[in-house]
Amino acid sequence: MKGHVPTPREITERMVEELFDEHPPEEDDRILYPGVGDGPFVSAVKRYCLKRDLPTPEGTAIELDPELLAKAREQNGDTPVDFLEEDFLNISEEDIGQFDYVIGNPPYVPIEGLSEEEKERYKNNFRTAEQRFDLYILFFEQALNLLADQGRLVFITPEKFEYTHTTSELRRLMASYHVERIEHVREDTFDGHVTYPTITTIHDRDADETRIIRRDGTEDTVELPRDGASWASYIRSGETDAYDYDSGVTLGDVTKRISCGLATGRDTIFVQSEEEVPEQLVEEGWTYPTTSGKQLTVNDGPDSNDLIICPYDENGNLTTEDELGVYGDWAELHRDELESRSCVKKGKVWYSWHENPPMDDLYGVEKILCKDVCDPPEFWADREGDIVPRHSVYYIIPDDGVDLEDLLDYLNSPKARAWIEENAQKAANDYYRMQSKVLRKLPVPEEFGKTKQTKLI
Repeated sequence: MKGHVPTPREITERMVEELFDEHPPEEDDRILYPGVGDGPFVSAVKRYCLKRDLPTPEGTAIELDPELLAKAREQNGDTPVDFLEEDFLNISEEDIGQFDYVIGNPPYVPIEGLSEEEKERYKNNFRTAEQRFDLYILFFEQALNLLADQGRLVFITPEKFEYTHTTSELRRLMASYHVERIEHVREDTFDGHVTYPTITTIHDRDADETRIIRRDGTEDTVELPRDGASWASYIRSGETDAYDYDSGVTLGDVTKRISCGLATGRDTIFVQSEEEVPEQLVEEGWTYPTTSGKQLTVNDGPDSNDLIICPYDENGNLTTEDELGVYGDWAELHRDELESRSCVKKGKVWYSWHENPPMDDLYGVEKILCKDVCDPPEFWADREGDIVPRHSVYYIIPDDGVDLEDLLDYLNSPKARAWIEENAQKAANDYYRMQSKVLRKLPVPEEFGKTKQTKLI
């Protein structure tokens, strides 16, 4: 299975203890090892049961990689486990039945790592395969489908399922079980990977309270929402105390620009779907792909089906009326409404936008985007630079030498999110209001500042 990352022995031991300590295995119990890799959890279960003189549950270990499966079989040949070379996501209950225990470290594979055939198949077969899903999300759903009555599941995965828009359906599914415990473990748990891992325990029984264990050692008992809403505010109370923000470098130090997107003064006219925009406007270069804040979350990224019809050149200069051509013919159809805008009454040209756009920053430059009012704060990349963000979107342009992917990962990290939630203004319904002046002050790791030494000095 692609995305395999070996699980440290310390973690396998802790997870098996979490699985069994209060619910020890009995004769005839069954355990499932999805994406078993080279068998670290099989070995940990065997050690646990031998040490305590408990029956070892009959196991089924599933792995698509034949080399890893061979190692697992070789190291655990004396254990009552069937080793199957299969794709766990293609297995059904009719094939292998249900299990009293499930334990594992699902593969982390974002949607970019999947073929088009895989994406289509998973979207047809899994309710959690929404938007830009990751394979570990589907492993959760598949494993829960195979969990017996009163069964227990313990997985270690990235913590992003707690709060991203993509994983709302997974949270809804989890809430139909008892999410018994969520433990945030060290960021460097997996050598060479900074994954912000979380150990999640799910029990197939009727209960509401979830025990939260944070990386700073603090604990809470909470009731998580069941409607797919973000769990972040329930889990992270006081989390900024766990982080050291004293790097001496801020987001403003390592970016060229942090601004909100353009304002047309009448999006209902200037923004249309690709199907609605007259072909001549597209062919003659009067349109650009665009996104709003709402579309960022709905589409889980900047790609939308909308175009913005733009009278400005690549430097942000308004095209003169005698050079409008087909744009002028189109704009005349809407002239009365365009002239009714407040910006025109204050002196703007009738076919212009509410604000002159900095097109040299807005278009043709890779950037990071976020919604202006959000919960939780979440960031996406415009890697091609061809999206023109609208006023409900903030865009961040990294400085030369600052890697966009590294900065994006940091902005979406628990550390950055905790700081934003602590420092951003609150909007209605406890949402967070993104503002340039706040984002510029966000502390970032010192290594981002190494490309900015001249500026910092």
